[in-house]
Amino acid sequence: MLLADRCGRKLTQEQLNALSDRLLSGEALPMFVHLLVSFVRLWSSTDVVDDWLESFPTTLDAALEFLLTGLEQCYGVQLVARTLGLMTLAELGLTDAELDDALSLDDAVFEALPSTAKPTVR
Repeated sequence: MLLADRCGRKLTQEQLNALSDRLLSGEALPMFVHLLVSFVRLWSSTDVVDDWLESFPTTLDAALEFLLTGLEQCYGVQLVARTLGLMTLAELGLTDAELDDALSLDDAVFEALPSTAKPTVR
């Protein structure tokens, strides 16, 4: 399978069947398939995928919302919103250092960070 070739991963037959079923029942848009494969790359061979696939959306809009909600739960709404905003506004993109600098100057992002994640020097 192409996933194994490109990502160095192999799916069990159960995982492959579940993935095929989801692809056939969902939107076949390239971005939807890319998002689904990005999540599949995180599976281990011991993962039972039925529960996960039941919760994975079947439309591109819902899949993007699923992704963004997960990022917001992991990193916080302020950080995700400001990061995506900066990336959108940067005409030629941003380097990691530029993004770090811009976010470190944002008081709303800084205040939203847990105290253990706040740098001692700004």
